[in-house]
Amino acid sequence: MLADLTRRTPSLIIPDPDGPGRAKLVDRALSGTLAVVGPTVPLMEAARSIQWARKTLCLVQRGVIEADSGVIRSVEHMSTLILFQDEGLITSLADLRLAPLAHLRASQQDRLAETLLAWLQSGRNANEVAMRLHVHPQTVRYRLRQLEELFGDQLLDPDLRFDLEIVLRARALLADNAGERIMPPARAAVGESGEVVSLRRG
Repeated sequence: MLADLTRRTPSLIIPDPDGPGRAKLVDRALSGTLAVVGPTVPLMEAARSIQWARKTLCLVQRGVIEADSGVIRSVEHMSTLILFQDEGLITSLADLRLAPLAHLRASQQDRLAETLLAWLQSGRNANEVAMRLHVHPQTVRYRLRQLEELFGDQLLDPDLRFDLEIVLRARALLADNAGERIMPPARAAVGESGEVVSLRRG
């Protein structure tokens, strides 16, 4: 094992970390310490594994990744690492895709963003959204009508729905675990900045 304990964030390189009993050995050795294990890679790519482990540790310290008991493994949080690989990019995408919410109060943005994410994740089923959010189905339908009026045809485009789910997932991770926010920039009231296309399903 190679150890560098002189840095502000000490690092270890462990040979064959996936070998028999090795994971339990690592867990015991690092018990009681905030520690992250990067993905297993060939020796020549050890720097990449350390980089991912440090990024994971940063997200843990911010509260984006939950620091439950035991050693944290980067491979269990790859989708979150991808989301936060370039935060400037995800913020720019959020500014673009969440612009229809920009004129609303923060509390309204939060309710509608939460509802829209649940709707996207539940296969666009209003009753399942109601169960996920623990609200009455009629409340969900009212919010969905608001979202249809705000987002219009964007909700019919699978590529735009994918973009929305990406930014809403990042927004939820920040809000739930870190108290940070991805907010669309404030803008003039709708009507001054453009037409809102109303979506009506038959």
